[in-house]
Amino acid sequence: MSTSEHSRSGNKLILAIVLSILTYWLFAQSFINISTPVQQTYHTTPGILNLSVSITSFATGIFMVGAGDISDKIGRLKMTYIGIVLSIIGSLLIIISDITALLLIGRILQGVSAAILLPSTVGVFNDQFNGKALRRAFSYLMIGSVGGIGLASMVGGLIATYINWQSNFILSILIATIAFILLLGTKEEAKEVIDKRPFDYVGMLIFAVLIGSITLFATQGFEQGWTSPFSMICLSIFVISTIIFYFFERCKHLPFIDFELFRNRGLMGSSVINFVLNSAVGITTVFNMYAQTELGLSSFQSGLVTVPYVIMAILMIRLGEKIAMKHGGKPMLLLGPAFPAIGIIFISLTILPSEWYIAAVTFGFVICAIGNGLCATPGLTVAILTIPDEKVGLASGLYKMSATLGGAFGIAMYTTIFAALQVSNSASVAAAWSMITGVALMIIGIIVAQIIIPKNIKA
Repeated sequence: MSTSEHSRSGNKLILAIVLSILTYWLFAQSFINISTPVQQTYHTTPGILNLSVSITSFATGIFMVGAGDISDKIGRLKMTYIGIVLSIIGSLLIIISDITALLLIGRILQGVSAAILLPSTVGVFNDQFNGKALRRAFSYLMIGSVGGIGLASMVGGLIATYINWQSNFILSILIATIAFILLLGTKEEAKEVIDKRPFDYVGMLIFAVLIGSITLFATQGFEQGWTSPFSMICLSIFVISTIIFYFFERCKHLPFIDFELFRNRGLMGSSVINFVLNSAVGITTVFNMYAQTELGLSSFQSGLVTVPYVIMAILMIRLGEKIAMKHGGKPMLLLGPAFPAIGIIFISLTILPSEWYIAAVTFGFVICAIGNGLCATPGLTVAILTIPDEKVGLASGLYKMSATLGGAFGIAMYTTIFAALQVSNSASVAAAWSMITGVALMIIGIIVAQIIIPKNIKA
């Protein structure tokens, strides 16, 4: 193959991979802004709606580690194909009818698709490129990831406002199909499997039951009744599965979650901060709900408010990296959550007149972005650089899982509080108090990180 042909082939592969991950970061995540029109279509309860928003991130966090292991065994390119197909099926299930069960199944499949695509696409690039070409490929991957999640609210809102919300997923299907076609002809690089030890799939499934039961309890409890048979069954399953998971994993030679890693204070502290910071996506979801139902903003208008956040976050990532190199990562992790705490206070000022409130929210999101950007690189370095080389893969998986589960937890918690408080309060009061909860969560994150992360950590 000539140099020019090789370059074109590489560019086609990069485009295919970027398009494939956009099906998650840009379109599946658009649910944080289009939940109101979705509820009108499905005529469902707030609890089910909240579950449909958060369940994708839960599925991603739970199955990502297992998907990465499978991709190492059967091939990263094969898994990428599977991830794209699942994304298409998930999107189809969401838009073909108004049956709530299909909505939830579709959202779960979108999460599983992301769990497959996020590690496998990195692996594909690592297999197909090296040197400068690899760094170039990774840069485009990060642009797709950061840009996708940052613009998801606006793009989803734009399409929902001027066409319909279903068009988001029609477009996602088209993009996924294009990605699949572009990948055709790419050869799977044969890689020697270094680690042939079996993965703990049973542990992963128990963990899924654990997370699923507490999620159902949290999102459905206020509608079903916190002491109803449904809630008590969910809570009982959570307690029992937690106990089983702990003792099962302790007996495993190669567990799904290596409890020995919990002894690494750097990893645990940075994972706590990662979890807490990503939980703030729930604030965005509540704002979108409140702005569209009470302030009369369209999905597009509410999505525009978060655009400055994207710009500031990207700018702060580089700054956080430079400061961490000079002063270490711990100061950034302690300082970072303070900015979202301040930003959330501004976002919670629902008592202000509409025009002033939108200005306060825009400013608040910018403040939040400062903290998230400052912690991006230091969080990863503190988590990974203090881990033995043979456990870096497990540690990075745990760190990534803390982000996706944090986002899912935040969406479930904030939207549930918002819906529950509306029963006896105005939407304005409900939105304000649900958001203020986020301030407390950020402060708790700072305190925990201060206690856990060693003072003299070199990362």
